[in-house]
Amino acid sequence: MEIGDGSPVSNMKRKSSPGSPHRPSAKRTKKSGLQISSLPKDILSSITSKLPLREAARTSILSSQWRRIWLCRANIDLSCYTVLSQSDKAQYWTTGGSRVNRGKFIKGVGAVLQQHEGVGTHTIRISYELCGRCAHHIDEWVEYTIASKAKGLILELRSAKFEPTVARYDFPLQMLDTKKNSNLRHLELHILSLSPPSDFRGFQNLTKLCLQDVNITNEDVQRLLSEGNHLEQRRIWAPGYTGHGLGQCFRIACCKMISSLRIPHCLNRLKFLLVLSCPLLQDITIDCGVPALHYMGSLVSLEFAAPFKLRNLWIDLSTRHSALGFISSELPTTIPHLETLTLRCSQFERADVVSRLRSFRSLRHLILDLTIFDLPRRTIDILDLGYLLEAAPSMEKLELHMVMNCLHKRYSHEDGELRSLPSCPHSHLSLVNITGFIGEKDQLELALHILHNAMVLKALRIHPRPSTVSSIPAHVRSKDRIANGYSAALEFLAKSDHGNVVEVVGDFHLPS
Repeated sequence: MEIGDGSPVSNMKRKSSPGSPHRPSAKRTKKSGLQISSLPKDILSSITSKLPLREAARTSILSSQWRRIWLCRANIDLSCYTVLSQSDKAQYWTTGGSRVNRGKFIKGVGAVLQQHEGVGTHTIRISYELCGRCAHHIDEWVEYTIASKAKGLILELRSAKFEPTVARYDFPLQMLDTKKNSNLRHLELHILSLSPPSDFRGFQNLTKLCLQDVNITNEDVQRLLSEGNHLEQRRIWAPGYTGHGLGQCFRIACCKMISSLRIPHCLNRLKFLLVLSCPLLQDITIDCGVPALHYMGSLVSLEFAAPFKLRNLWIDLSTRHSALGFISSELPTTIPHLETLTLRCSQFERADVVSRLRSFRSLRHLILDLTIFDLPRRTIDILDLGYLLEAAPSMEKLELHMVMNCLHKRYSHEDGELRSLPSCPHSHLSLVNITGFIGEKDQLELALHILHNAMVLKALRIHPRPSTVSSIPAHVRSKDRIANGYSAALEFLAKSDHGNVVEVVGDFHLPS
């Protein structure tokens, strides 16, 4: 028996009390109010776009109204995580699992793109172990991206990384060399081959380019950059890199065929240049006025056009080099307006360059990230860094991050008098941050030199712990070293702190 809204009820008859009037059975009434299904389609699409692709697809079974909502996604992310089933994903990580599921992935990507409405598409990301043998399918996906008027394409083909003998996919630049690509703004290409055709006319409106581990020659890079005079950002992703974000920049990394890189004058709108981990690279020439440069790799020749607009320079050296030696000898002289310098290096010996240290009058912010290897006999002198106060008279902020991978001895009075450099009053330095302070004699001498000469110092923060500990040997970050740094800072810096600016940071408690 069914009543009202059709829900089944018991066939037991209701009994009315004597004398009571007959009351009709109550009907269920729906509660009024805003239902999620009554929201506009664009809002529903925005909601489903926040879900992973597989979860968004499941909303299609809710009702006929929801059937195609998930297909109106601004960002389409197609990878083993979003396309393959749970069982296939588990197999993906086994030996040969990606090859076994390659056909399923290709079929899944084709199904999604076939159903997608292609309206309002912002970025399409395709990430899987694919090579040149899959060129027909990848070409179709590139064509779809252009036809859908998407603003971004991210193509991450990792097959060559695990199967180095397979032929890489050749990206069809000729597809972008037409009026049809006028909507594409952002292009990221990972682990493939790239060779501009002889009649390549450049990108129409591309503003972001990513080349990660791409097979491309010096000449082809030059042709790509010279013709692509609309480019404002070129972005090449390096694993683990977390700095600088996606502003207008050119970023090239892990391209193993490049030995020389020249940035032409036509890219004068470039805001940020990144050159990362290209193992054969020997020289970089920059003919445009890019204001920020980040370089990671071995020591190379840097040449800048004049007048140069560089304001922010980040150097991360993979080879051994003295920090003062690099600053005095390797930095080009054509960067008079440099305001921020970040230098990361490993130092194995002392460089006698104090007398040749030139002036950086525009420098406002200096960041030194130093790993000190000094075995078996200590020769590196941290106090030498005190001469930077004279070299950078306008410096306002100094960050010194140290990893002391050397024999350790906490300073005591038995080690002799603390040395001091000639007086160098500094009228701009207001904030100093020192990490990895373990109470070495030369560390104390540097801190005291800063304390005595920085006339407007507001804070001198001492951190006994290194700034990063993930890749540091256990003995370098031992509790004994941290305790020594903590106690030495309290004993020798606090009593010289007449301006109450010294702060020993950390929750370390000394033994009573």
